[in-house]
Amino acid sequence: MFVPLPFILSLALVAGAATNTTKLNKRGLAFAADNGTDISRANQTTGVVSWVYNWGLIPPDYLASSGIEYMPMQWGAAGIENLAVTVKGLGSKTILTFNEPDFSEQSNINATYAAQLWMQYIEPLKASGIRLGGPAVSSSTTGRPWLTDFMAACSQCTIDFIPIHWYGEGTGGFYDYLYQVHGQFPNHTLWITEFAETSSNDSVVLNFMNETITALDGLDFVERYSWFGYFVSSQR
Repeated sequence: MFVPLPFILSLALVAGAATNTTKLNKRGLAFAADNGTDISRANQTTGVVSWVYNWGLIPPDYLASSGIEYMPMQWGAAGIENLAVTVKGLGSKTILTFNEPDFSEQSNINATYAAQLWMQYIEPLKASGIRLGGPAVSSSTTGRPWLTDFMAACSQCTIDFIPIHWYGEGTGGFYDYLYQVHGQFPNHTLWITEFAETSSNDSVVLNFMNETITALDGLDFVERYSWFGYFVSSQR
């Protein structure tokens, strides 16, 4: 069984890649593999990850006894009419919304239509005390323009924080993008809900992980972050 490096690093993040084994409220994991036994076991022993999401609304079974908070996401427009019932049934305190709506390969929602969906189905959850995460755009050339259009169209929306994604090589590009978004939306805290170094060199990826999570832990405008946990492969 071949297990790719990023999955191993995901477990390192859960178990405390930077030697700190106290659970950290900021630290999460974006992880969609069906069998999370290794993550659950690691977190029960020396775990520092406090939350996980898998791009869906319903938590996987393996999280039931893991001690990890599940963060539900309304990935796209489909099924959004059931959002309130599902989220309230889970007792969720925070939700994520619309995964990379600026991409045709992802949730692919026009910014104006996304604002209409928000006001009809998402905004009412605020009255129940649920925190609302904005749409999570990509770091491509379409991401920030889409988010700008959405924020203008959804001026009456309650957006408690803005999630963003980033993939690339080197910490410089990551920090540049992070501060660009913060500079554009200084009144919102940020969640980095997907990020990873894309180098094939294991030392480069691990060094990137350790440096960036240390930096993110010290930034007041970054509320939470989650490393992108690549899926376990069955290649031989």
